[in-house]
Amino acid sequence: MSTLKERLIERENIDGPYRVGLVGAGQMGTGLISQVEKMHGLKVVAVSDVIPNRAFDAYVEASVDPKIIYWEDENLDKADQLILDGKRIATHSSDFLVKIQALDAIVECTGIPNVGALVCNQAIEAGKPIINMNVETDATIGYYLTQKAISKGVVYSLIAGDEPGSIKEIYDWADALGFEIAMIGKGKNNPLDRSGNPTNLADRAKAKNMSPKMLASFVDGTKTMVEMTSIGNGVGFVPEVRGGFGPTCDWRDLAKVFVPKDAGGIFSSKGFVDYAVGPAPGVFVVITTDQPKIMADLNYLGLTGGKNGYWSLYRPYHLANLESPITIANVVMDRRETLNMKFKPVCESITVAKKDLQPGETIDALGGYTVYAMIDKAEVARSENLVPIGCAVGGVLTQPVKQGEAIRYDQIQLREQDLIVQLRREQDHMVWG
Repeated sequence: MSTLKERLIERENIDGPYRVGLVGAGQMGTGLISQVEKMHGLKVVAVSDVIPNRAFDAYVEASVDPKIIYWEDENLDKADQLILDGKRIATHSSDFLVKIQALDAIVECTGIPNVGALVCNQAIEAGKPIINMNVETDATIGYYLTQKAISKGVVYSLIAGDEPGSIKEIYDWADALGFEIAMIGKGKNNPLDRSGNPTNLADRAKAKNMSPKMLASFVDGTKTMVEMTSIGNGVGFVPEVRGGFGPTCDWRDLAKVFVPKDAGGIFSSKGFVDYAVGPAPGVFVVITTDQPKIMADLNYLGLTGGKNGYWSLYRPYHLANLESPITIANVVMDRRETLNMKFKPVCESITVAKKDLQPGETIDALGGYTVYAMIDKAEVARSENLVPIGCAVGGVLTQPVKQGEAIRYDQIQLREQDLIVQLRREQDHMVWG
């Protein structure tokens, strides 16, 4: 069996590279294009972004020759031919991009829940594999998208490199070897501050060359919550408490902390997803086994843990967009996903008020001024009538909600015209009847 690189070179030599369309040319999307440009067998040949010139600028920043970049928003036949001739397409329309026949796969990279729903749904309808970097969308309607993709005979997948995908890679490796998976989790880079917003984080965002809104979604915990929701739903693990415990610990102590109480940890039993403040930007899986020889060998091999019968598999990095081409290659070559939701969801990212909210106020954005996400069990969210975070943006409060309270469906008028709201209602019907 050839290596991944060898197979991509063979594909490039025989049929040319696989042709990829990308929706969303921000920081993450531009980095993806840049990494793919260093590879064989893959090329990002169509990019859409609603911001003027951003798609073109992303190509240029990724070292693509400006002379081969063409703007095209209307003529699909022309776009197809330009791509077949080795040119690149820049467009402002994701609707246009997903219809380009010459593309072998679509990547969604906007981070906006409703846009993610539109792009993923359109790609599946068009019969194209969809690689979703928009975990906010997946945490809300990942089950619907996975099931629809299966019914259409295409692949829907989250990416390698983002925390959910990176955890799943370790999980699959350990699971295949026959280890029992006790806990899964991720490190959190920024200390949790539920009040974080684009204004009070503006200076930090500028220093990091980040969007203030993106940084706010990290600091207020929203990003961590939706990531835990996606991986929890992918493997059937739940949070033990709303929002998770989020203990502060060193990576060397994961197998002491992320274990059941009877082994000296903080959990009541096994099968939970949570996060740790400290071992960031890493991801981890805690394993156990009842086989004496295997236990002895794990200790002999120096794996962290062991005194309580648990060991941690810790990866100290995830490369996000720079690793995502691995998933793209696996999808287009072998129809193999990194992570999706084949089983009914067990986790939910619920919507919580960041401040006191009054009737008539509109939910602004994830990483904004009004709300943040918290993970909870799906059955709890269902029983309490709580709104998933991906459906909340643009909704208008009909009742007051106090700071720190979860928002119920009867307290908000959602944007029923948004596709993500419509598809979420479809998903709820599929799951709950």
